[in-house]
Amino acid sequence: MAKRPLGLGKQKKDKRVKTESPESSKENTPVASQIEVELDEGVDADNEIVQLKGLWETYFNSDRDGEYVLNGVVHECDRMLRDADKTGKIKELGDVFHAVYALALSELTIFKAGEEADEKKRKAEISEFFNNALERCQLGEAESGKSPLLDLVKAKIVIQRIPLEYLSNLKVDSKSDLKLNALVESAKKDFNVCNKDFNLSYEVLEMFDDLLDIIENFGHEEEIAEGLDSDDEDDLEPVTLDKKHPVYELQQHLATNYQWLKDQLINLLQALSKDDNSKLYHLTAKKIGELCLKDSEEPTRTYLELQYGDDEKTADSKDSKAAQESALKYTKQAIEYLEKAKLKDEPDTWAQLAEAYIDLGNLYDNESKDQESAYTTAEDLLSKANTAAHGKYQDILDNLKN
Repeated sequence: MAKRPLGLGKQKKDKRVKTESPESSKENTPVASQIEVELDEGVDADNEIVQLKGLWETYFNSDRDGEYVLNGVVHECDRMLRDADKTGKIKELGDVFHAVYALALSELTIFKAGEEADEKKRKAEISEFFNNALERCQLGEAESGKSPLLDLVKAKIVIQRIPLEYLSNLKVDSKSDLKLNALVESAKKDFNVCNKDFNLSYEVLEMFDDLLDIIENFGHEEEIAEGLDSDDEDDLEPVTLDKKHPVYELQQHLATNYQWLKDQLINLLQALSKDDNSKLYHLTAKKIGELCLKDSEEPTRTYLELQYGDDEKTADSKDSKAAQESALKYTKQAIEYLEKAKLKDEPDTWAQLAEAYIDLGNLYDNESKDQESAYTTAEDLLSKANTAAHGKYQDILDNLKN
């Protein structure tokens, strides 16, 4: 039997304004307060829409561990809407106003879901907030016309709604008329890489990735919650669902949806390519690289089983060669994007790239020049990462060297 390959296993702001906002008490009574908001350089600090957007971005770029700022956003939106209605200037509010309003309403559902309240009441409240958020987008389009930004927000709301309102209430034996796949398709149709908000575009795609992970591992929530490592989680067998289960159809479209996700991330990366030093560029490239590695998992598993399994006759079979070629293709694509994702001040990105090179080495013919080159590149990257991270990767490095 041939020697087994090595492996790691799965492993510009300067202006500040203050705006009034409420802090909800137990009775949801607004209490006037002050929130400091940073605005981009060169914008009109006295413009209310600019201030509102800045208030939303204060939340968006925060740890999001409380609803205080969101309540402030909703409070400001309500006030601005009343004022515009009195003066007959609602059309002048524009799509940014309606987008921020809808986003804040949608995001508040996260905190509503965590409240200790009657379950029926909580579910009804969450549903109402999502409905109001979507209605705000529709009203915005009616007032401001068709808007790529509002379409993106609609996609975000639906993708957030599916796990929070629907999947969270489903069991393996559930049966209902929920058309969840139709909701996913509607969100995909509305999604676009919006040049008004690339960060939001990325977040929507990241949420979609999380949604696909939930769908893929549906029925294994308890095992995952108890703390599985990446190897165990990847080896979980899919739960067999009844064809009438709302998640069944979603699981049948997983491959198609993962491909759609990767395509949209590539579109986003291309839109960001003029500014390849941005954090968002590197995050997007990293996500694409990880999806390429996911694509490589099945052909890699097939190749290694055929090449290093107990039946030596399968080692040079057509199936083995086909699996090897497919796995090599996806792994090389992953390396291409993880190279773009590498940051000079983040050793973890070097280590992630090193792991991809080890995966690549595992796929080359044993003891070939290509294999040794891939392992050498991985060792160099790991050595640098280990030095920079004060020995964090020493065990992995020792395993690679030995």
